[in-house]
Parts: sequence; structure tokens; C-alpha cells
Amino acid sequence: MSKEIDKDHILEESAEITHPESLSVWGLAWPSILSNLLFASVGLVSIKAVGSLGAEAVAAVGTGQRIFWVFQALLMAIMAGTTALVARAIGSGDEYEAAQVTRASLGICLLISFFTVILLWVGADFMIGLFGLDEESRKLSITYTQILVGFTPVFAISMVLGTAQRAAGDAKTPLYIGLITNIVNIVLLIGLVEGRYGMPEMGVVGAALAGGLAFTFNSILVLGLWFGKKLAVSIGKAGSMTYDRLKQLITISYPAGLESFVFQFGMLSFFWIVALYGTDAVAAYNIGVNVLMLSFTVGNGFAIAGATLTGQHLGASDPDKAYDSGFKAARLTMLSMGSLGILLAIFSRELAGFFINDIDVINKTVVFVWMLGIMQPFMAIEFSIGGAVRGAGDTKSPLVITLVGLVLVRVPLAFIFYSLGLPIEWIYATLIADYFLKGMLLAYRYKSRRWMKVLKMDN
Repeated sequence: MSKEIDKDHILEESAEITHPESLSVWGLAWPSILSNLLFASVGLVSIKAVGSLGAEAVAAVGTGQRIFWVFQALLMAIMAGTTALVARAIGSGDEYEAAQVTRASLGICLLISFFTVILLWVGADFMIGLFGLDEESRKLSITYTQILVGFTPVFAISMVLGTAQRAAGDAKTPLYIGLITNIVNIVLLIGLVEGRYGMPEMGVVGAALAGGLAFTFNSILVLGLWFGKKLAVSIGKAGSMTYDRLKQLITISYPAGLESFVFQFGMLSFFWIVALYGTDAVAAYNIGVNVLMLSFTVGNGFAIAGATLTGQHLGASDPDKAYDSGFKAARLTMLSMGSLGILLAIFSRELAGFFINDIDVINKTVVFVWMLGIMQPFMAIEFSIGGAVRGAGDTKSPLVITLVGLVLVRVPLAFIFYSLGLPIEWIYATLIADYFLKGMLLAYRYKSRRWMKVLKMDN
């Protein structure tokens, strides 16, 4: 069958594609924001449920989650390439190529996920041991991590297919799937952690199983829609993993992979320094991140919108609209995240007290939320402008900027402050220098417009 015939068949079996001229920043952002808020609500329920078990359990789950996300760095990198290539293909009217890119991306991510499972099953004990947790927290964290990582392949499926649909301009279908999935996750969390709804009381183990089973449900649902030809990007055809397509996907993805690795390495290093201050400091950090997750999810929604619009407009040979859409996304993100950051900081004590009944942890959480809350406008630049340039295929400049802000500024400053014997508040304060610097560097890169010329597509 010729490529032309395959293209016609792909068009017939795909759901309706939304083209760039009919898209808007808010129209793309709000379904992603709502979807991310639903996902964040699962994290809040998880911390609340586990928080009833004490600071050790919160520290264990937080450490396990941090390790889990470190090893998703390669998957997140492939998502950057998938977004850029699918958005460009849709913008240029080539739905066949969008389908083939999605199929190739899924194959690569499944291979990566199986490698991740084996590596973490073998090395979880060593990795978690590096954080100096007390013995009870360490054992709980190892168990949590080994269970959760076993579900990485189904997590990869839901990630790839959701990313492809958003890049094609359909942010609503992932929202509906996420709504159902998160309801299932919350029910399982409450049931398996606390022993409700006729389920066994399993504590931290139940929290890991709840997340993994929810990922599984999500993947079964989205695969059913994909094979049922109900998604905007179709299932494609055999032979998608060609040399040229994989080369282009990897060319975009490898800097994003390095960025993810650098980011996760920096976050782990920072987390390790926080852990030197004890279990209370770790618990406060984890609770503080979850309190501010409301703001982060808004930023991530605008990042998705910016990436989709810049990619599609550049695919349609309209660089001016690509540039304007990124700036519009940045303005909306700064306004929303800045407002939310201050609001969450004002109510940080009440919010922290909702999750745990430990005055030392609550006091540390309040300081952390205020430190990071006031930096939300600069985090907004990182989310929106970073998403826009990645959507255009420029994944190298975010890599360099992340390296400078996180690894060369935040982590060294934190280690110096720890070495000087300064209190944990000084460690949290290094966040300010990090996000201010990254925000300024990203804004400068965006105004240069050089990011538009990084990715060359063959028509």
C-alpha cells in the first residue's frame, strides 16, 4: 500500500483534528489545567491519607515518588519530541505523520519503561539508602518504590497517547479520561490506605498500589479508544520506526532527556540536603510541594497550550502567531500562578495542618510555601516560555538554563548554607535565586526568536 493511500486511510479513521487557526491559549489550557488539578487532587488525598500514619510515612512516600520521577526522565524527554513533531505535522496538515510519530514514540517508551522496572527493582534499596532516612521510613520507601515502578509500562502508554492528543489540539479527551481515572485513584487510595469500602488496610503499600492500578485503568481506557478510532491521532501503520523518523525524534528528545536528568539530579541533590535536616524537614518539603501543586498544575496547563500553539503555527509557516501565542501564554500564566502563590502562602498554616498534626512539620511547611509562593511569577515564565520553545523543537536552551539555575546555583548555595550550619529556612531560600535566574534567561531566549529556527521539517 502506498504512503498516499495510507494517508487517506488514516484521515478516514481519525477523530476530528483541530487546526492552529481555530485554537486559542485559553481553549487549549483550561482542559489541561483541570486535568492536572484532578491529578493534583490525588496527590493531596495521598498525602492526607498517608499523613495520618505519621511523618515517617509521609517522608517514605515523598522519597519514593522523587525516585520514581527521576526514572521517568527519559519518558518525559520523548514526550518533548512527540509534542514538537505531532504539533508540526498537524499544523502542516500531515495527519499520517502525526499518527506514525505517535506509534514510534509509544514503542520507544515501552522499551524504556521495561528497562526502568528492572533497574529500580534491583537498585531501590541502594538509591533510597542515600537519603539517610530513619530505618522505618527507609523500609517503607523501598517497598513503595518497588511496587509503584512495576506499573511504569502502563504509565508510559497513558503518557504518550495523552501527549499526542494534546499536541493535535484535543485537550478535552485526556481531560475526560483523567477525570474517570482520578476518581478511581482516589477511591482506591482511601480504600487501600485506610481500609475503607471493604478493602484491606495496607498503609503505604496501599498508596503505591492505588497509583499503579489507576495507571493501569487509564491505559486500558485510552488504548480502547485508540484502537476504536476515537482519538484525534490515529493508531498509524506498521513500519513507523523508520531511521529518519527516529533520528528526528531522538534529535529533539535527547536534549530534553538531558534536561530531565539534570533537573531530577538537581532535585535529588537538593532533596538530599533537605534530608540532612531530618524527617520533619523532608515531610515539610513534601507537604509544601503538594500545597503548591494547585499553582503548578495551572502553569503546566499553559505550558501544554504554548507548546501546541507554537508547534502548530510554525508547522503552518506562521512564525508571528507562534511568537504571539507564547507571550500570551506567559502573561496568563504569570497572572494566575502569581495570584495562586500568594493565596496559598497566606493559608499555608491551615493547609499544612490539614495534612499532618505535627507543629514542627507545620512550621517548616509554612516557611517553604512562602518561599516558593512568592516565586510563582518566575516559575510561570519557566512553565509557559519553556513549554513554548520546546514545542518549537528547541530543547537545548531549556537544558542549559536548567543546568545553570538548578545545578550551578540552587544546589551549591544550599550545600554552602548547610555547611555553615544555617537553619532549613536558608535551604528553602535558595529556590528564590534559582527561579529568578531561570525566568530571566528564558525570557531573553524567547525574545531572540532563535528558537523558531532550531527544528527543520521536511515537507
